[in-house]
Amino acid sequence: MRVPQRGRAILRRLSAQDAVRAFRPGDFVLTTSDGGMARLLGWATGGELNHAAIITDPLGTVVEANPTFLADTRAFRTCSVTEYLRAGRPCWIGYVELREGTRQEVVAYAEHLLRARGTISLSGRVWMALHTLLSVAPRALASRYAGLRGMRDVLESHAVVLREEHCYAAAELVARALERGGFIWDRDPAHVTPAELFRRYHLAELAAVTPITPMPIARMRQRRPDTAGARGDAGRRGAITPFAPRGVRGATALAELPRNQEAPQKGLHALLQVGVLAAAGLMVIGMLEELIHLAAREG
Repeated sequence: MRVPQRGRAILRRLSAQDAVRAFRPGDFVLTTSDGGMARLLGWATGGELNHAAIITDPLGTVVEANPTFLADTRAFRTCSVTEYLRAGRPCWIGYVELREGTRQEVVAYAEHLLRARGTISLSGRVWMALHTLLSVAPRALASRYAGLRGMRDVLESHAVVLREEHCYAAAELVARALERGGFIWDRDPAHVTPAELFRRYHLAELAAVTPITPMPIARMRQRRPDTAGARGDAGRRGAITPFAPRGVRGATALAELPRNQEAPQKGLHALLQVGVLAAAGLMVIGMLEELIHLAAREG
């Protein structure tokens, strides 16, 4: 059973010309990297963005999964958004909405992995490469072409993960950290990629910046007669429930006017019916008691 996606974020792009910024720990950044694993992931997903990281302090320090293939054996390392910008990398900040009081837990998880000083062996890198080629790439390919819908459904329901324990790719680190803040993914976090994060949350950013064109006052005045006419036509076609006049105050100001005065009479009739039934019941019980007494005497 697939679990629906839970967790919201808005992506905004930063540039090197922006003023000095204060970042929010717990948010994430999408960017590019020249590392071998990052390049392979970008090729497999067909997206320009091939790297992701978790922001851990207001200065923009990030914890990232090592994007290299053989140059560095560290599983996780630190970098900063400023370094990405200075290198001319595109930087998209994911401003996430987390459960109250869990933002520090997201940061603590990333920092815990960093402090563990885990390393990745050559076999671990090979397993990650095989996972990218045999699991991530087919999913991404099937999602881009409508003719491969059947293949996509099969891959979505059968997740294959090939990697060593705690050997995460860049976006998987972000996904697992955000789980500490209430995010629930509709797939295994091992199949969350930078391209997938961009596809999910870039749409929200586009909707947020969609301009709203105000209607000119002159046009609104021209539409008023039409609106009144439409209301008049609706009134002629159907009955309108009458309301009390404006002089009535309080909770009954919008109460419907009574159509007649039969309601109190109906209440009296109901009381009389209840009284008659109660009296009849008592009479029946009394007669049964008398019959029981007579039968007892004769016996």
